[in-house]
Amino acid sequence: MKKICTCAAFICSFFIACTQNSGNEVSSENKAEKDKKVSSRDLSITKANAYNDLFLDSANLVDFITQKKLVDSVSRRMISFYNARNYQYAWFSSNGLTEQTLGFWNLYSYAIYSGDTSLKDKVLQKRMEKLIADSDFSVSTSNKSILNTEFTLTQHFIEYILSNYEKGFVKRKELERFVPLKKEDVLAFADSLLTHKHKDNKYFDDVNELYKKLKEALQKYYDIARHGGWPVISGEAKQFKKDSFLLLVNLKKRLQISGDMPPGDTSVYFTDTLKTAIKQFQSNLGYTADGVITANLLKDLNHIET
Repeated sequence: MKKICTCAAFICSFFIACTQNSGNEVSSENKAEKDKKVSSRDLSITKANAYNDLFLDSANLVDFITQKKLVDSVSRRMISFYNARNYQYAWFSSNGLTEQTLGFWNLYSYAIYSGDTSLKDKVLQKRMEKLIADSDFSVSTSNKSILNTEFTLTQHFIEYILSNYEKGFVKRKELERFVPLKKEDVLAFADSLLTHKHKDNKYFDDVNELYKKLKEALQKYYDIARHGGWPVISGEAKQFKKDSFLLLVNLKKRLQISGDMPPGDTSVYFTDTLKTAIKQFQSNLGYTADGVITANLLKDLNHIET
C-alpha cells in the first residue's frame, strides 16, 4: 500500500463575466445559484500536504478557457476542479505523468476506439503518445506545452464524464476527487473506502463487479497491513537451500499471507508444498515458474523496487 495565482474572487468574477458575455441576461438569483456550483478555493492545501508537488497560476486557466472558448458547462467545472485542489497540477508531477493520468488515458482511448468521436483530439493524442513513450521527460511549470496539455486533459476528463454518464450521476465534488487532493494516511484512506456506504450504492460492489473485486483485494491488503504487514525475508538467494531452516519459516509465512501457500506449515523444511507456492508466486509476477529463488524474486517478496 504505497506512492500541488489569483484569488478566488477573481475566478468568480471571471465566471460571471463569461456568463454575461454569452448574450444571456442572468438575474442575481441565478448568478448566486451558479456560484454555488463552483467549489471555493481550498487554501488549506499547501506544498507540504498537497498530493502533487507542482502548482500552477490560476490566471493561466482563465487564459486557456478564454482562448478555447469553452462552453460554460466545461469551463465552470474546470474552475471548480482547480479551486478544489488549490491549483496544483492534476496530471503531471515533477516525475512526469501521474498514475491517474495513465488510468484516465486508458479510459479516454477506449472511448475513442469504441466510436465516441466527440472526444477525439488528434493533437492531444499525438502529444500523449510522445509523453508516454518518453518515460524520462522532465516537467517544468514554465513549460507552456506541459501546461496546455494539463488543461486539455482536464477539459477532456470533464467532457468524458459529461458524455459517458447520465446527467447528475457523477456529482461535481465527486469528479473533483477522482484525482487526489491531499496526502493522506494510507490505512485511514483505505478504511474509509472499505466502510463507506453511498446512499444510492453507485460505484459500489452491489452494482459494479469490477469495483467489487478491487474492494475485495483492498480488504485483503488492508488486513495484512493492520496485522503488521509483510514479514521481511532476510538472507541472500544462495542461502535458501533445503536446510536453511529459519529463513524458510519467514518465507513460508510470507507466501501464506499472500495466499500462494496454504496456511498451517510452520516447519523449517523445504517441502514440495513450499516449492509449489514459490512457483505460484513466480507465475503471478510473470517469472518462469521453476521454484528457484533468485535475488529479484526476493526483492519482490520484500516489495523492494528494482
